[in-house]
Amino acid sequence: MNPDVVVVGAGPAGISAALALDAAGAGVRIVDEQPRPGGQVYRALEQVSRNRPESLALYGDDYARGLELMTRLSASGVELSPATSVWDISIVDGRLGIGLVCDDRAEIVYPRHILLATGAMERPTPFPGWTLPGVMTVGAAQTLFKESALVPDCRPVIMGTGPLVYLFIRQMLAAGVTPALLLDTAPGHIPVPLWGDLLRAFVSAPKSLLKGVSWLRQIRHAGIDRVTGVGSIEARGDERLESIRYRVDGRTVELNTELLLVHDGVIPNSHLAMAAGCEHRWNRLQGYWQPVLDANGLSTRAGISIAGDSTAIAGADAAACSGRIVGSQLALALDFIDESRHRAETLGDRQRLERIAVTRRFIDRFYRPLEYFQTPLDPDTLVCRCEDVTSGEIQQVAALGCMGPNQGKAFTRCGMGPCMGRQCGNAVSHLFAHCHGKEVDEIGHYRIRSPIKPITVGQLSRLDLD
Repeated sequence: MNPDVVVVGAGPAGISAALALDAAGAGVRIVDEQPRPGGQVYRALEQVSRNRPESLALYGDDYARGLELMTRLSASGVELSPATSVWDISIVDGRLGIGLVCDDRAEIVYPRHILLATGAMERPTPFPGWTLPGVMTVGAAQTLFKESALVPDCRPVIMGTGPLVYLFIRQMLAAGVTPALLLDTAPGHIPVPLWGDLLRAFVSAPKSLLKGVSWLRQIRHAGIDRVTGVGSIEARGDERLESIRYRVDGRTVELNTELLLVHDGVIPNSHLAMAAGCEHRWNRLQGYWQPVLDANGLSTRAGISIAGDSTAIAGADAAACSGRIVGSQLALALDFIDESRHRAETLGDRQRLERIAVTRRFIDRFYRPLEYFQTPLDPDTLVCRCEDVTSGEIQQVAALGCMGPNQGKAFTRCGMGPCMGRQCGNAVSHLFAHCHGKEVDEIGHYRIRSPIKPITVGQLSRLDLD
């Protein structure tokens, strides 16, 4: 039986939207690639609360609050399909269809509407030596911590900036691990032009800013050296990471380390929305593609809405608010509730989002992505890990007249590997923009075609198209 709405993504936005639709009487099915709901933020929450409840205190109050969301989902009428990938979204015989694959079975579901709540992903950070064993992202290290309670057995060096970096260090300290050094890519002081944004953010959401201040205070009290304004880094070693070399204040510093964790912010996981044909625009401030939406989360593609961090990065609280608003709007559009109920249900969430937006403006302007990562000009730096394409190869084909990432596929196969450009897309667009003296939005992004995720010929042959 086809549900009224298929929600893609079981994070805060997807679950909140599904619960709003379920409460209105709509038939809802959530699909998610992970084996358990929660998304990146509440990853393995039910497993941790059941098997390692003492660990919840290590992850923080926000993580523990996700338990209520999981409890409500379990008690609802929402159909949950974990470990399920989306391989296609298209119009089939005049109907909106979404192709799903789980284990050895593929299917096409025909809902009345699709809601994409695919969340965020870490911004890839290509730099010399970033593929060496011993180099990983902060997000990957945090996933290991949440999933398996794994922590570094050495004192890592952490490079990057922003809330996730500071939160992760707080979590490591709570788990008994003290990083050796924080190489912060943000400036050491808040520039004068941002003082107004900071004041407005403090007035709008003082608790959020004070939480960030407390994280920085914990870092200082733990005796962790924090070097600010770091502009570049190089990982060095033969078989694995042995040392790093970074630049700050015009000088080069080299030190030995076994583990380097890097983070340059998060970006919307927009791959599926792009594949579905939803129009996107380039966010120049934070350097990512975001979907073009109306006030209720409806995309430029009929029958597809988008919610949460897959629209713009704002955090778990905002994602939940966004999910409830879009879920309620869909319930209204599908005639499950009336306008007065919709307004009453969403008023508080809309006001909350307005306050979060004030704080987010300061965060986005202060914690900018590092240009060094976005435009990796060192010719030997690997850009596309799937196809082993270097920055030098991209610059070479650009010099020959190749104008963008899609034309570049024919010359280099960059973006044609298993990740289909998820990891290399932004860097490749930045490189072409740099070579041609254009903005990234003038260069564009990869065209993404089905199958969006791997599907075998055997699975397709057993597909029931009735």
